[in-house]
Amino acid sequence: MAQSTKKPAVRKETVKKQVKLNRTQRCRQIASVRKKQITRAAYEVIAEKGYYNFTMMDIAKRAGVSSGLIHHYFKDKENMLVTLLREMQQDIRAKLEKATEHIKDPRQKLDIFMNQAFDLVESDREYVYVIFDFLTQIKYNDRMKRILTKLYRGYRDSCEAIVKEGIEKGAFKKTTDAHFIATLVITAFLGLREQYIIDNTAFFYREYTAKIKNSVFSMVLTKK
Repeated sequence: MAQSTKKPAVRKETVKKQVKLNRTQRCRQIASVRKKQITRAAYEVIAEKGYYNFTMMDIAKRAGVSSGLIHHYFKDKENMLVTLLREMQQDIRAKLEKATEHIKDPRQKLDIFMNQAFDLVESDREYVYVIFDFLTQIKYNDRMKRILTKLYRGYRDSCEAIVKEGIEKGAFKKTTDAHFIATLVITAFLGLREQYIIDNTAFFYREYTAKIKNSVFSMVLTKK
């Protein structure tokens, strides 16, 4: 009888722990969804109004939450913007990985990488505007500068990894400087998109992106 009275107590304690665990998991899931909801709203608001012309209330209205809830998840405006930058970085990398995960040919991978980079101007111009706004902060905000440095380094690292793979597989010249090519691609991407955003009548964007891609491939491809 003594054993039978203890077992229900043990089971009851186990159930309590499981309920608590489930509640904690649900809270974390809700928090994750809320944070993404808020950072997405911040992304849209900054793209529309610019870095200096928005308020936390603007973001709260766009997200459909109270300003108090924003402060619950983000201690201040800078913390929220840094989180947004990190999410943007992760999103760009995730898209590239998804687009190239089944691709074996490094030439195709490099083509996809450059296409994704140059296509941002047309497929997600808000992203470009947000990055432009954040760039104005690097002189005054070291934290923002570190995140943007990591963002651009991530671009270069992804491109450099593809070029190195091409060299190893014999698709690209052994003498290719992978870091230089990656830096060149990112420089072309950043410079061309900036000029196009400022003056889209200066050149035909698609024509110039194609020429840049051809130039890059002419520098790295092995002769057949």
